[in-house]
Order: sequence, then structure tokens, then C-alpha cells
Amino acid sequence: MYEQVYENLRKATASSIQMQQEMFQKWSSLFPGQVQPMAAAATAMDEAARLQSKWEEVATDMLKRQRELVDTQYRAGLKTLEEMFRVGQAKSPEEIQQRVLELYRTSFDSLRQLSESQMKDFKAAIDRWTELMTKAV
Repeated sequence: MYEQVYENLRKATASSIQMQQEMFQKWSSLFPGQVQPMAAAATAMDEAARLQSKWEEVATDMLKRQRELVDTQYRAGLKTLEEMFRVGQAKSPEEIQQRVLELYRTSFDSLRQLSESQMKDFKAAIDRWTELMTKAV
């Protein structure tokens, strides 16, 4: 029973990480083609340096937020493990059922919150990248 919950949680985590890696690869492959050539070399270098610093800022913020999400996910996983071991301390079948149902609810709620946070972060990152790219053009 617990193996299925952990397997589903592992699959969801792996797919979200894969999606983020693919997203970052696509964005980074699009970046060099978006910069328009400038008339003067000095102006072009200044613009490229400004874009690079903004790019770095956006990427750093995105990675910091991802680290926070992973930390939150690990804390929730540890709490779930602690609660799983407490299921064995139940005195009656009804109490076992109640604790297991609560574990399922907590696990799925945690997964839902993680997915919502990732989608919000994804949207915010797209907005920032779009803003950065449109200002560069």
C-alpha cells in the first residue's frame, strides 16, 4: 500500500523535474537567436552584458525557488514517514483505517500543492523570460 503511494510520488517528482529541465533547455537554445545585431560594437557588448546579467538573475531566482520547493517536498515526505510509522501504534482497525486515509489525504494534498506551486513558478518564469526577451528586441 505504501509502496504505491511512494511510487506515484516518485513518478510525479521525476516528471516535474524532467519538464523543468526540458523547459530550461528550450529557453537557453532560443536565447542567442533573439538578440538583434547592433550597429555599434560597443553598444552591442553593453546590451549583451545587460541581457546576460538579467538572464543570470532570472535563472538564479528560478533555481532558488526550485530548491525551496524540493526542501518543502522533503519535509512533507519526512512528516509522512513519521505518520506511517505511527499507524502501527493504532489500537483498533477503525483507527488504522482513519490514519491510513489521513495519510493518503495528506500525501495527495502535498502533491497537489507541489504541482500548483510548480505551475505558478512556471508561469512567473515564462512572464519574466518573455519580458526580458521583448525588451531585448
